[in-house]
Amino acid sequence: MRPLFVLLLVLVVTSVSLAPGARAEGDDPARAVAEALVERMIAAERGVKDAVYTLHRREWAEGGLIPEERMAIKWRRGGDVYMRWVGERYNGREVLYSPTLTGGKLLVSTAAYVPTLTLDPKGSVAMRGNRHSVLDAGLSFPVRMVREDFELARSRPELPLTAEDLGPRVLFGESARCARVTMPKDQEPGFYAMKSEFCIADRTGLPVFFEITDRMGGQVQVVERFNFVGVKVNQGLTDADFSAENPAYNL
Repeated sequence: MRPLFVLLLVLVVTSVSLAPGARAEGDDPARAVAEALVERMIAAERGVKDAVYTLHRREWAEGGLIPEERMAIKWRRGGDVYMRWVGERYNGREVLYSPTLTGGKLLVSTAAYVPTLTLDPKGSVAMRGNRHSVLDAGLSFPVRMVREDFELARSRPELPLTAEDLGPRVLFGESARCARVTMPKDQEPGFYAMKSEFCIADRTGLPVFFEITDRMGGQVQVVERFNFVGVKVNQGLTDADFSAENPAYNL
């Protein structure tokens, strides 16, 4: 009878260890990869004082996914941001925001001989055609979004979280490692997204690609897609880079 008793004991222990909410260390390699990428991204973002890059952006706004916009961006920690549209859509448009240098107002120039607009950054005019305000511009927002979703998932281990290791990719000349994470947002509305796909650049540890899928208009679909191209960090940007008096700007 002893062998039978041992077998039954093993079966009981196994069933307990695999119960919902219990997860043995290392039994989900894809999630381990995704969490490692997120941790590296968080650490890299903390070291960024300023950055210059080109953003390729598509967002869900005004009932649909807007066409891609491309903008050259200067960003400095503390909320300073300058954008110049460089793609086909809104080419030449400029936006400047600083909590201090612009008095917390958003300056917008749409054409060479049109007066510069001074807007509330969260007002209806500034938000037209945008899912996020300029206050979410920069590299910190996507990092914070993913970090907070992972923190929520860790605090609710009973909720199912699915991770996929998408492996290496080369995006815009950057070698990167990619992952996709599906969050149980139907069970926990506190998650930012139902699904997040992201690629972290080997060179910088910072995001080069983000795609967010969520429920919109009664359907699950892509609502945000960002590419961060040619990211250069800690370039020593100064107040002049965020001043309306900069002679290189049409503000």
